[in-house]
Amino acid sequence: MVNNKIRIGVIGLGYLGKFHYQKYKANKHVKLTSVVDTDKENYSIIKGKDVLMFEKYQDIVDKVDAVSIVTPTVTHYKLAKYFLDNKIHVLLEKPMTETVAQAKKLNAIAKKNKCVLQIGHLEQFNPAIRKLRKSVCKPQFIEVHRLCQFNPRANDVDVVLDLMIHDIDIVLSIVNKKIESIEVSGKKILTNLTDIANVRIKFKDNIVANLTASRISTKNERKMRIFSNNSYYSIDFINNKLKKIHKDRRNSFKVIDFNFKKTDVLDDEINNFINTCLGKEKSMTTGTSGLEALVVAKKISKGFK
Repeated sequence: MVNNKIRIGVIGLGYLGKFHYQKYKANKHVKLTSVVDTDKENYSIIKGKDVLMFEKYQDIVDKVDAVSIVTPTVTHYKLAKYFLDNKIHVLLEKPMTETVAQAKKLNAIAKKNKCVLQIGHLEQFNPAIRKLRKSVCKPQFIEVHRLCQFNPRANDVDVVLDLMIHDIDIVLSIVNKKIESIEVSGKKILTNLTDIANVRIKFKDNIVANLTASRISTKNERKMRIFSNNSYYSIDFINNKLKKIHKDRRNSFKVIDFNFKKTDVLDDEINNFINTCLGKEKSMTTGTSGLEALVVAKKISKGFK
């Protein structure tokens, strides 16, 4: 700590890492002390002399209290384990790790060393989802579409671990029932890994979630519909909109529209991480929930083989 501010380091200054750097740099409640990247060209975004730049992550261990790890998935376990072993809090981008065993190990280390391990499931900070959690919602059927235009930067994992894992995380938190079966269908189109997928998850009590994800779409769309007895919720993640349609006692339908101000979900996530480190809040995207989403995502990915 420096002047009662948490010392922060950012590991990885690629596409997402640059945003993490900017958010921490602008945050008055932390001291961004260090950044790490093996590509010196990425240092061009660093402004001023108060942030130190390193090529080796080991060099910042005595300069930070918490880190954001924003690197390719293959590096997540090694980096997160190193910092957790040194009792440093970790905000780890999704997907959590390459394997379920690695995720379990990280959770065990975090618990042992009393560290915060938070996973970058940004969609949990969407105001529409936050409002939905406060609503009475007993889902019977969930339909999700997450479509993105092709971007060659994030193809080290398939579309399930790249995109659908956000919706898996949300669905698991909403349903909170045991999974009975998973049916999968997916195709490789532009990369060597599955680029478009459809998944049907059946939970206990005959609750069904149907998820579609594509990273080869001509448009960006992130929508979810949740059907329950006499009511239906529609969420537009991109436009921060939530609609509820329900049938009253006179069998007439009422529509309630919830519109939210445009928010910065990454900023909200980082603030939640900081406040969790300070003991002021509870993490909204814990290592435990990250593990649960990864377990399901891995089962789905195996179904493509």
